[in-house]
Amino acid sequence: MPIMKAIRFLLPVIGLCLAVSPDSTLLSMQKNEPAIAVIPKPLSMKKESGTFNVSRTTVVAVDEGVPELRRLADDLSLRLRTATGFPVPVVSKSGSNAIRLAIVSDSELGDEGYRLSVSKKAVVIEAGKPAGVFYGVQTLLQLLPPDVEKSAVTAGPTWSIPCVRIEDKPRFPWRGMHLDVGRHFFSKDSVKRYIDMMASYKMNTFHWHLTEDQGWRIEIKKYPRLTSVSAWRRESNGDGIPHGGFYSRDEVREVVQYAKDRFITVVPEIEMPGHSQAALAGYPELSCSGGPFKVGTDWGVINDVFCAGNEKTFKFLEDVIDEVTGLFPGAFLHIGGDECPKLRWSNCKRCQDRIAGLGLKNEDELQSYFIKRIEGMLNARGKRLVGWDEILEGGLAPNATVMSWRGIKGGIEAAKSGHDVVMTPTSYCYFDYYQGAVGEPAAMGGFLPIDSVYAYEPVPDVLTAEEAHHILGAQGNVWTEWIPDYRHAEYMATTRMMALSEVVWSAKSRRNFEDFLRRIIPHYQRLSNRDINYRVPTPLGVGGRKIILRDTVAAITSPVPGATIYYTLDGSDPTPGSAIYSSPIAINGDRVLKASLQFPGSRMSNPITTAFLTVDPALNGLRFEYFEGGWDFLPDLRIITPVKTGVTYDIGLGGVPTRGRNYGLVFKGTMTLPADGEYTFFLLSDDGSKLFIDGKEFINNDGLHGSVEVSSKASFARGMHSIEVRYFQRGGGQDLGISIEGPGFAKQLLPPRLLSLQ
Repeated sequence: MPIMKAIRFLLPVIGLCLAVSPDSTLLSMQKNEPAIAVIPKPLSMKKESGTFNVSRTTVVAVDEGVPELRRLADDLSLRLRTATGFPVPVVSKSGSNAIRLAIVSDSELGDEGYRLSVSKKAVVIEAGKPAGVFYGVQTLLQLLPPDVEKSAVTAGPTWSIPCVRIEDKPRFPWRGMHLDVGRHFFSKDSVKRYIDMMASYKMNTFHWHLTEDQGWRIEIKKYPRLTSVSAWRRESNGDGIPHGGFYSRDEVREVVQYAKDRFITVVPEIEMPGHSQAALAGYPELSCSGGPFKVGTDWGVINDVFCAGNEKTFKFLEDVIDEVTGLFPGAFLHIGGDECPKLRWSNCKRCQDRIAGLGLKNEDELQSYFIKRIEGMLNARGKRLVGWDEILEGGLAPNATVMSWRGIKGGIEAAKSGHDVVMTPTSYCYFDYYQGAVGEPAAMGGFLPIDSVYAYEPVPDVLTAEEAHHILGAQGNVWTEWIPDYRHAEYMATTRMMALSEVVWSAKSRRNFEDFLRRIIPHYQRLSNRDINYRVPTPLGVGGRKIILRDTVAAITSPVPGATIYYTLDGSDPTPGSAIYSSPIAINGDRVLKASLQFPGSRMSNPITTAFLTVDPALNGLRFEYFEGGWDFLPDLRIITPVKTGVTYDIGLGGVPTRGRNYGLVFKGTMTLPADGEYTFFLLSDDGSKLFIDGKEFINNDGLHGSVEVSSKASFARGMHSIEVRYFQRGGGQDLGISIEGPGFAKQLLPPRLLSLQ
């Protein structure tokens, strides 16, 4: 799996303006909600007057000659019976008050298109193939009240469907979602929930990431140590908690059939030659060194990989491929191919002998040989190879499909050379990235709000029309290093998947982000009714630390009209019983403002916190020095002339303008501690930093890295102590903060009122 540097984005909090979240792009929405809120947006839709009412006499009519159509009719009947309490039988002859499902001969609809016609007397769904009927049913369910998603009879709503004529078909054949179960294992039932969510929004390809350095998740009969050893690790990133699990062959078959019933193809991923330490823990003889190995416990790229010079490696992988291809009937098998360090190969006699014997130039060409040999195994079994864009390095296998994740360059190169491509660049399709700037659960890094997902265009404009045909579609990826449970995975994936569904299904000309945001509002209630976790947009005007010199007011807005904003001023999380925002809130002195919003029928958004901190310019402050330059470690900034100097009130990145990369900062001042005793200081930064107290280095958090916090404790006397923080930022994410814990108070960000220029 592609590993990216952890990134955390902080918004400016110094000054009189409050932080603005990325949801501010939603502000221009109109207030009127559409009566029809279908996602993804159909190709064409004409609203007509009136409604079709589901009642006790409603039936589902279907031709008996198509067994798969009968199954779809039975499923629809069950959904309607469960929610309405009406009998809704399946019949073979269509009469009045019927929902009719039919297969028709119409080449315009293709394999997945459908027509949906709703009149006052009948509903008709027509398609050329059962998949199209299934997608028509998903649209029909979205036309019904949200309570149709409940798992018990609901007496309240009128079960009416607006009269409408829809003709619809997808833009792309690959509409994918990925789930990494290697870093964290999710149960079979959780995977089924994921597939259900995909199906509701017409996604049709489930990329199941089954093997990793940190865990092997599929039973292979010929190699039992893959499940007895390779599926289990002793801990995750030092947490001391054992983790593991795997899917039996029967469970895999069950998931594959479950997906097939929803017209979703499962693409398994078996990582090779890299990301293979879990397999090597069970079978160390397949490595260059011979081991021993333990299943990976930390995230990142690991040097030990399958030995490309060892014939036992290829025998093992061919045996695995034999069993895996027998379990997955789809056309593709994903072999990873990414992030394979060449260190072990460069020092391995067998690998070097292989390079010499084949007349290869280097280890990149050895990897290409490896991939091509695996492709031969797959092609012999009627399967196609797909891999991450690193498989381009050293020469692409003849029939390979490329999954372009490191931007779009790899996809362009592959398409121009006549290879099929699935676009999944990190900046648009990595759903393990943060969804908001503040108030979000821990994530891998990066920042991908829903508007960025929606703005993605999978076909690069540099491709000719003929080359563009090789773009099969796009896929959202959910890597789980920082996603320990399935509810968290749902939260990260759900609404961004809905945005991506419109990118890959709807016509480019039909897409409009503000319209999408109007349509998504009633879907919140649908998701809640299904107990699916999801992100609700957060309030605007709150977030971070705000230094104030005098009393002020806080103005909060909703990014989407129709929401209620709840807030507190005592640091507690808002609830439906909290104060409702109606006008700017008076802020007198130090206050902690928390705000959440809620739409009708939705869950509450995550609370967004603003800490208002009062300072006295006559007493408080810090000197700062700003430098520009590119470093891998902190230089001696004392001997470099700063570009800018000045006074600020907080140790962080909000109060000093920077160019965003290749710069350094120094903060100097005096800190007044309130009592004698033991204090712990916490220094968080991305990239490197150091803390000095009373002229001595107290914390070293130097080097290039993501957001890392390092702490140190010591006893200090009450009173004044000099403090200095040095920091540098090379590129990517940036972060800086200092916290303190001491006698009588818990860990908190270092209060600006303790800092002075003296």
